[in-house]
Amino acid sequence: MIAMNNAAQNSNNASEKLYILGYGLLNISELDSGGKLNVLFQNGIGISLIQNIFELYKKEIISKRQGNSIIPLDAFTIHIQYFKNGEKNISVFIYMEEKEPTVPVNFPKLYFLSKKINKKILSNVPISEITKFFESEIEIPKTDGVIAIFIIGSTGSPFISKINKKRSNIADHEVHIGGFISALLSFSNTIIGEETGAKLKEINFGNQQFYVISKSNVIFAFLVENMNQLLQRYMYLIADEFLFDFRNYIKEFNGDVTPFNEFESKINQYFII
Repeated sequence: MIAMNNAAQNSNNASEKLYILGYGLLNISELDSGGKLNVLFQNGIGISLIQNIFELYKKEIISKRQGNSIIPLDAFTIHIQYFKNGEKNISVFIYMEEKEPTVPVNFPKLYFLSKKINKKILSNVPISEITKFFESEIEIPKTDGVIAIFIIGSTGSPFISKINKKRSNIADHEVHIGGFISALLSFSNTIIGEETGAKLKEINFGNQQFYVISKSNVIFAFLVENMNQLLQRYMYLIADEFLFDFRNYIKEFNGDVTPFNEFESKINQYFII
């Protein structure tokens, strides 16, 4: 069972934040032609899972225009709530809860939160304000055990990294580490293969391990002291979200890594480094 934030376990105050594993806000447009999905934002839940849920439930959502569904999965329970957004759009809220949560989610409060946010959407409130409002009301768990995260181009050029401040020896060799990992993946098919399909691979360095995901010509390397279930799930999330956020920029990458800096805020949402 994934441990939730201690504040959630001690909370009896209804005014405090809701603690869940992940959430997302979607917009469905072009209702008359089968529905077009637009992921406005998500936190703690993967893009691919959101897309799969959309494909399974879009007929129901488009037909009813307003309602809710509960989706039991192996490790999680997914709750979706959807509301009419004018005549041509539907707002869909997705929430991920642990299968057997230590602290059950207050879903009446979650439902009213969705309604409140949908009113903001109808009032054309900017998505940046809606995102901030969501973050003020909901918190997802963070995980430790990570020493450093490196997101690297296939040639070894570092896109962005996040390193524990106490590990200055690692920070001093950031570029060398990126080149080392890239070279290792290029020349060792027995470790990672030419095309991993985003499979997680482990490179053992004694008391520490590098866990590596290679996908779409981008390498995601995590230097880890203590692996746990939540940490592993977040590794895949980071890879998916980075590729989703920068999918167009990566295709035309010109060497300028400045736009990648904004992704540090996403890393900070998931990891304690």
